[in-house]
Amino acid sequence: FFSTGAPSSMAPSTHGSLLFLLLSCLMMPVAADNVFSNGLVYLPIYLGIASLANLLLAWRAWQTLRQGFPSECVGLLILMMTGVAWCVPCFVQCIGTAIQGAFWGGTVGCDVMGFYSALASYSSQMATLLMAFLTYRIALSKSVPKWQHVAWTGLGIFVLSGVVALLPLVGVGAYVKYDGFCYIDYRNATHDVLWLLVAAPCLGGALYCYAAAGRAPVVPTPIRAGLVGLWVVFLLGWVLGFPLIILGLSNSAFPPKLNLTSGVLGHLMNLVNPLLYGVFWYSAFVEARAPPPSKECEVVQIAESTV
Repeated sequence: FFSTGAPSSMAPSTHGSLLFLLLSCLMMPVAADNVFSNGLVYLPIYLGIASLANLLLAWRAWQTLRQGFPSECVGLLILMMTGVAWCVPCFVQCIGTAIQGAFWGGTVGCDVMGFYSALASYSSQMATLLMAFLTYRIALSKSVPKWQHVAWTGLGIFVLSGVVALLPLVGVGAYVKYDGFCYIDYRNATHDVLWLLVAAPCLGGALYCYAAAGRAPVVPTPIRAGLVGLWVVFLLGWVLGFPLIILGLSNSAFPPKLNLTSGVLGHLMNLVNPLLYGVFWYSAFVEARAPPPSKECEVVQIAESTV
């Protein structure tokens, strides 16, 4: 399935430089005392870039479909929608806060932010696991699920994430403001258990899928290293949730900016996933695979075999 001379639209050095630039912009808000006050100078930058970056995933999905891989196309679209579900509304709310000079929306705005942040967190984690599973099936030369099944899985991801994200709005705890942004209450046991029930299996499942894919004989060494990178970035995006839950349940004080750093790393997924899956993954698991034979080729082969 893989060829070492697969085409690439950008050189590896260009990929690295672009990624470094975007990550630098993304991490700047960690230096702010309040991400929605003096951090506003940076928020529109990285949220706007993240919103536009997800267009790359949409474009790659279209290219994947044209090359005859509809299931992979749907997987990329699902991952793209999880990113858009977070960075686009947060970008809008950030602009509203900048214009108003205070947190936009008050208590209702906090609930809205908490909802779309939780929705995007849960769905992004599950969508990443879905992409890891597709990678596993491709690398082991097994049949990829039909695109209809992938689409139904995506629908299930968003429905489940939406139901869980709605719970704080119907009396199961409440969304809490940390360093200027709103998210789940780490001191609420129900919130913590639900977060762990999503994050832990997704991180573990993705690790298994990427490790199994990396051991496949057909996968070249550079791609194996890339698969390790996919999981490490996935882990870094959500790993701070675990100490936050431990501190919250033990009623301990949160270290300064730990919540802010966790939120920034969560947004990191919105910015980095389009690069990881729109550039590396697309190049390794779509471009580098032999295209499926067309109907015309099959007819010619059948005719030649009968002669």
